[in-house]
Amino acid sequence: MKTIVLVLTVGLFAPLAANGERALTIRDKTLVAWVGLADLSQRGGSALTLIDDQERFDAIVLGERAPGKWMAGSDFFRRTPDDQSAYPQEAADGTTTVKVAIVYAGDIITIYRDTKQYARYAIDKPQSFNDDATVLIGLRYVGHMGEIGFLAGAIEEARVYDTALDAETIAALKPNSDSIPKPIAQWTFEDGTAVDAMGTFTKSTLHGATRIAGGKLHLDGKTAYLECFRPRKLAVEGMFFRPHSRDTGRMWDTWLFFRDGTYYLYYLANAGARWDNISMATSTNGVYWHERGRILSKAEGVTWMGTGSTWKSPHFENDGKFFMNFSEWRGPRQTIFFAESTDLLHWTRLGDEYEFKQDTRWYEPNGRWDCIWTIPRPGGGLYGYWTATPKPETGGRFGFGETIDGARWTALPPPKVHGVGGGEVGAIEKIGDKYFMMFGTKGMMVTLVAERPEGPFHAAEKNFKFLSGHTYFARFFPSADGVLVNHHSIARDRWVYFSPLKSTVIDDDGTFRLGWWKANEALKGDPVPVQLATNEESKTGTIAMLGNTFDVDTGMIMEGNVTLPATGQIPSVGLYVECGKGQGAAVLIDGKGVAHLGKMNGDGTGFVVEKQIDREMQFGRAARFRLLLKHSLLEFYLNDILIECFSLPDAATGRIGLIHGGGKKTIKDMKAWRQTRTKANGTDVVF
Repeated sequence: MKTIVLVLTVGLFAPLAANGERALTIRDKTLVAWVGLADLSQRGGSALTLIDDQERFDAIVLGERAPGKWMAGSDFFRRTPDDQSAYPQEAADGTTTVKVAIVYAGDIITIYRDTKQYARYAIDKPQSFNDDATVLIGLRYVGHMGEIGFLAGAIEEARVYDTALDAETIAALKPNSDSIPKPIAQWTFEDGTAVDAMGTFTKSTLHGATRIAGGKLHLDGKTAYLECFRPRKLAVEGMFFRPHSRDTGRMWDTWLFFRDGTYYLYYLANAGARWDNISMATSTNGVYWHERGRILSKAEGVTWMGTGSTWKSPHFENDGKFFMNFSEWRGPRQTIFFAESTDLLHWTRLGDEYEFKQDTRWYEPNGRWDCIWTIPRPGGGLYGYWTATPKPETGGRFGFGETIDGARWTALPPPKVHGVGGGEVGAIEKIGDKYFMMFGTKGMMVTLVAERPEGPFHAAEKNFKFLSGHTYFARFFPSADGVLVNHHSIARDRWVYFSPLKSTVIDDDGTFRLGWWKANEALKGDPVPVQLATNEESKTGTIAMLGNTFDVDTGMIMEGNVTLPATGQIPSVGLYVECGKGQGAAVLIDGKGVAHLGKMNGDGTGFVVEKQIDREMQFGRAARFRLLLKHSLLEFYLNDILIECFSLPDAATGRIGLIHGGGKKTIKDMKAWRQTRTKANGTDVVF
């Protein structure tokens, strides 16, 4: 069998990291693979991919844009040309192994096939990679969109070099032979394993129908690939937290439990194509989160997991147990399962005999059945509310039931619900003399209110939609500081972050709103003097840019006083956040305190309202604002009431502008802070 060698060159290494492992800083690079193709007509499969946790990648790809042609694959074709008409057609059959090389040297990419140059072109900007780099062999991409780009064939050997190899060096490369320079990662498969012989990528996982035989990695083009990565440094992070562990992947729904001075944060996550695990982080103050990693995985044969919550056993004094519920899709339907713990850190699944299934007297047999939230049950035990599909004649919108021991559940008839359609139960708590439920529907969180645990529930009269757009799945969080609220925020690049905790605010009319939690003051680190620009006295609609460039990678907080327009005037007072050259987003407030958020040009023109938020309360003419800003996410408060969480069109640059109303100085007395850089639980905070 002849050999095809693919080589991609990129520079990869920096000095040793503090933990003794070599730190990766990927600049110029070379990836090399010897490939035998099973099918010349296959499209978009990759022999070798370098991808990071932000899903940016460079790869050796066959036939994605033009059938039978090798190309330098990249995220959204950022480093891949449209016109590949001059590229030679691959003609090697299944008995031939081809060596292909793609070299990244600065802004020049050169592709080689065996000993000859195959293509060469310039790119706008090379992609660098760091310690979160992962190598995929046999797959182009894995991430929140799933697994994409399987290759059918066999890989005899694959290598990564930390320099851009020249044509002579590439021509001399042979499998199972030493080279100068040495690769920094190498997979030979000669010993029947997927181990990186250089010890750089220390964790390797074979996926799907992958097999190693005869010194080759065999790929079926449907499910098979090899994933190789380095252990991730678990993060300690504040303001907007996301997990960094490769075993965790991307988070989604979150929930918390507080005990003995520790905040336990749990989150549904996916390290692959579907939600496949529950992971966690902990905190001693509820502000900075120390990532712990995966605690539960989906069972064998399960399509995906669903979210849950955690509660103390009703008989805790005797059994010392905590319970967690989660759902799993097995076959045609979703049902609920349980795990138990005695320390909230280590969890053990309960057996299938505890499986909680749909009661078909009141609920559709194959309908939703997910995520129990509990409250105390008069007389002992717990009531539970969960996402379900009640039969139409019940008038219900969610599930309702009870347990005596905390683990064995009985369904009851669903409460009647008025003013809202189907959706998902976030959480319910008794606050004062009413029961408030946070309910997810149509991509927003709304408030339902009841006088009794068994309902009926009604849509709140005011502030019904309390979160929307770039946020979802709010949960109550009983703590030592009262009932708090947690939720996640979604950036426009689809990364999901755990947002700062919020306080619950119930006014005299019984209206529920979210507020600034006083413990978040711990986010304030070094003060940053606010530098007013020379055109700070601006005209209506124009932007007076501040002189600062704030540290938005770490995160910043700004506070100040704002004079709102008179009632009936246009929303002309607010803040502008720059997101690129001549473009950004604005938060404008009108005389009724209604916020208008959306994209705006850097000269104050072209404002496009994406969200209009009315918290249905009086702020007065003089209000105090608070802005939290990190990466591409912001939160905006008036008089410590959350107006909205918003995902910017792109990452903030650190430049902020003031938009005054009527040419008057309506925003003043501003203060700003950089988020605290500190140590949490003995670990450096990661931003």
